[in-house]
Amino acid sequence: MFDLRFRMTRITLLYVFLLLATFGAQAQFNQHEMSKKDLYFGIAMGVNMGDFKIIQREKLAINDSIRYFRPKFGPGFNLGIITNYQFHKNFDLRFIPTLSFSDKSIEYEQKNGTLVKKTLSSIYLDFPLQLRFKSDPIKDFRIYVIAGVRYDFDLASNVKSRKADDILKLNRHDAAAEYGLGFMIYFPYFILSPELKVSHGFLNINAPNPGLIYSRTIERMYSRTFTFTINLEG
Repeated sequence: MFDLRFRMTRITLLYVFLLLATFGAQAQFNQHEMSKKDLYFGIAMGVNMGDFKIIQREKLAINDSIRYFRPKFGPGFNLGIITNYQFHKNFDLRFIPTLSFSDKSIEYEQKNGTLVKKTLSSIYLDFPLQLRFKSDPIKDFRIYVIAGVRYDFDLASNVKSRKADDILKLNRHDAAAEYGLGFMIYFPYFILSPELKVSHGFLNINAPNPGLIYSRTIERMYSRTFTFTINLEG
């Protein structure tokens, strides 16, 4: 089901991008008129690939079940609402509450050679605060870079789950530093901004439990995500 939703999201984003590009292909944008707006809004639609940075326990050899493990990238998608405050002609402050879906996996090799893959599905409410620096306009085009911090709340966290003794458990709360770059294309009534962003979590999201065979190998675990987003603002 998740793979189907992910494929549908990618197709939808492609059609939206092509439609908007066609609509404004021959239009000229009045940059001076837009520069008068201090506050404007929009939507952000994107896809992401995420995994974990994992610090293993020093005495992994004493574990009688697991030989080694490695994180695996998994897909996701996100939808957000943009609030942009332009406090300088080259600087914006951006707040983008986002609903984000993510699958991340860890592959284990047991002592008997068996490979076991554990997939952790999350539904996040993300609250990023970003500072954006924009270049001066080049006709109807600008390049920009962003940096900021983000708080995440996992609606699907299994930290309180008691239904299985072999699952990994994740804390509900996470925080991350993020940075990226993109470019702005000005159309008559909106701005189209493709953007590539990287985030690194700095809170340990592992909920350790020595009784869980796939958890007792892990000391600390941090999120890591690559996101491609299409922003529509006006």
